Amino acid sequence: MTWEQIREIVKSRKWAFIAILVLVLANIAMAAYSRFIQQPALVELQQKWSEKRLLLTGGKGDLTTIYRQGEADLAAFQQRIPLKRDFTRVMMEVFEIASNNGLKVKGITYKPEPSKESNLVTYGVVMTLDGKYAGIKSFLSDLQCYGGLVTMDSISLSNSSRTEEEVSLKMQLSAYLRTEGK
Repeated sequence: MTWEQIREIVKSRKWAFIAILVLVLANIAMAAYSRFIQQPALVELQQKWSEKRLLLTGGKGDLTTIYRQGEADLAAFQQRIPLKRDFTRVMMEVFEIASNNGLKVKGITYKPEPSKESNLVTYGVVMTLDGKYAGIKSFLSDLQCYGGLVTMDSISLSNSSRTEEEVSLKMQLSAYLRTEGK
């Protein structure tokens, strides 16, 4: 192909070549922007993020500080666990949550089990509650947000009639409490 033939093709398809030229120039401009502006800014932001992250963990590999902070956090958590003698108060708070949601406590049984690995006592609690389905849903939600160390192990719902909205809830809870002298 000669230069004359190329000029003829460009003259006959002038707008197509202008569009291709604009696209090539736009591509070059975006590549230059990415290479010389975005990439250095991204590297700088990543370095700042890494520095902030190191500050949150206590510095560059300062394991003793991290260990001391972990021990302090565990001690604070241990202090938030109620004492064994506060079992009645904890259960009264659970009963109050049930009452606030329109539920009636029909029965409760519990059995303490001391933990061999820690200074905790686990109370296995079985409760039966009656009320409307909406109240039971709300109670379960409120119990999940309860601040004490009470976990729901299992729940079962039953309804004696298909036409009534009354539902019976049987649930097993575990309440974790600290032993007195520790």
